[in-house]
Amino acid sequence: MSGPAERLAPSRPTSRILGPQMLASIGGIVMINWVFSVMSYVWLFTQDWFRCNEQAASEVNLNMWWLLGDNYESSILSFVCTYQVINNGLLVNYGYLHRAKWYKNYTLLTLWAFLIAFISYMLLADPNRVGCAFRLNCGTPSALEKLGYKSPSWYIEPYINVIQHNVIPRAARYKLWGYCLGNMAATNLWQIFVINGPVRRLLQKKKPLRRLKVKL
Repeated sequence: MSGPAERLAPSRPTSRILGPQMLASIGGIVMINWVFSVMSYVWLFTQDWFRCNEQAASEVNLNMWWLLGDNYESSILSFVCTYQVINNGLLVNYGYLHRAKWYKNYTLLTLWAFLIAFISYMLLADPNRVGCAFRLNCGTPSALEKLGYKSPSWYIEPYINVIQHNVIPRAARYKLWGYCLGNMAATNLWQIFVINGPVRRLLQKKKPLRRLKVKL
């Protein structure tokens, strides 16, 4: 959607679906996101507000399967993975060697910014109608009142966990938000400097690919 580049690049785009550039791009992003997902759980299990509030399988009614995500474990992973999925749409916009600069893709950037703002609102804001619709940072009215929030005016289906909510403390929300932004920054730097930047150019000079020679 950004349009073609003004000048032709000195080399054509890779045509190998399973070539080193494609595998390094996809594999690097997957590995970085996987590490950040795992470390988010490591961080979660060090938080005082979470310990002793873990999801207990023996206390869950499996017949209410649509409510099995009413816990801190699911909500933390939901936020981390949502940021990752939204950011992945931006990462494929960096092929600026063969098309216009990435920042000229106004439609994609507008949609990306809207989605990032939307998920950031659900993460950072106090319990609200939007977050409760996704059952993130929410809880039953009685549980929210105990936490010092006003009783919601909309209907909330009762939470099936023991504490009746999955509201992340405000300070922890900002830590998690910064963590997700760091995850996004890491994958963007991978694409800019390794896949499309100086690391790629260095490897092209030192280890050029053998290309099929066609005789006319």
